[in-house]
Amino acid sequence: MIVAQAVDAAIQDIIPPVISRSVTIALITTRELALKDFCKEPNEKVVLKGTNLMVQKLSGSLALVTCREPLRMSLQNHLKNLLDKEHNLSDRDKETIIQVAAVDNLDLGCSLIRKAVME
Repeated sequence: MIVAQAVDAAIQDIIPPVISRSVTIALITTRELALKDFCKEPNEKVVLKGTNLMVQKLSGSLALVTCREPLRMSLQNHLKNLLDKEHNLSDRDKETIIQVAAVDNLDLGCSLIRKAVME
């Protein structure tokens, strides 16, 4: 339960700036690529579908790359805060739990962030 709370809190902390940064960069990049790649495409629907897919994939990939380290740090901080409330654990045990839980749940958190950005 503590790990789930920490993952949720860590995602909530870093998702707004990750979404903002990733989508902004993806939009700018897609605009430039679309102007070049679709300049002679007469069908507007093809251009719109292509650019929408491009923005989704680019923003998701950018989010996945940029969120990893901030998510790990935030997850460790939240785990530490939640485990500090447990008085019967030694500092060494707390640190071990924090490291293992952060590593084990980092990919899950990154995947959830990527999905949210792509949506």
